[in-house]
Amino acid sequence: MDIYAAIDIRGGKCVNLVQGDFARETMFYENPRDAARYFLDCGTDWLHIVDLDAARSAKRTHSAIVSDIIRLADSVPVQIGGGIRTLNDVREVLDAGASRAVIGTAAVRDPSLVPAAADAYPGQIAVGVDARNGRVAIEAWVEDSSMTATELAATSANAGVAALVFTDVNRDGMLDKPNFDGTAELVRRHGQQLDVIASGGVHSRDDVAKLAALGASGVIIGRALYTGDVTLADARRAART
Repeated sequence: MDIYAAIDIRGGKCVNLVQGDFARETMFYENPRDAARYFLDCGTDWLHIVDLDAARSAKRTHSAIVSDIIRLADSVPVQIGGGIRTLNDVREVLDAGASRAVIGTAAVRDPSLVPAAADAYPGQIAVGVDARNGRVAIEAWVEDSSMTATELAATSANAGVAALVFTDVNRDGMLDKPNFDGTAELVRRHGQQLDVIASGGVHSRDDVAKLAALGASGVIIGRALYTGDVTLADARRAART
């Protein structure tokens, strides 16, 4: 199982939100590039970057920072999400050197985008299954759609995406525990077909080990890495046990 170190960018800074709430923000690095350097030095398998401003406005405002981080990452793959609403947005982040683009809100608002992107960029498209009480949260998680997480996962898998990024919004940034049951269900349904990446709530090495045992292909860790509750070295060891 791969470890994805999360870098969330808002206002040009590296921050972390609790349950996606913009009013509950902690700033960890003035310069997100420094966060990237740290995680790269610690040996992360992937970087997972989210442009929080773009997620809310659909206008990608941190392209220069993202491009710099991709260059810093060199051979370490980078996954980009936040504000990817069109095929041109997908093209821009992949042309900048990202290994994978994550489509979130647009997977619900514009379902035709997902198969079009998966067809144009095979192996490089993920869909963010951001679940709150079973429903898919969209528009920077401020709105709940009528689509269930299970439905979005199934339609995305049928569209040929490379990965599902499953986030339990209620657990994100809480340092509680991941949604093991939800992750296990997605792995059971789709794990033979694509990567299932767990996100939200990781707070210990044991969490990482349990997700690996469930068959998750990857885990995104944010706040726990910044607070020191989990180190990248411990997470990587747990992911491989």
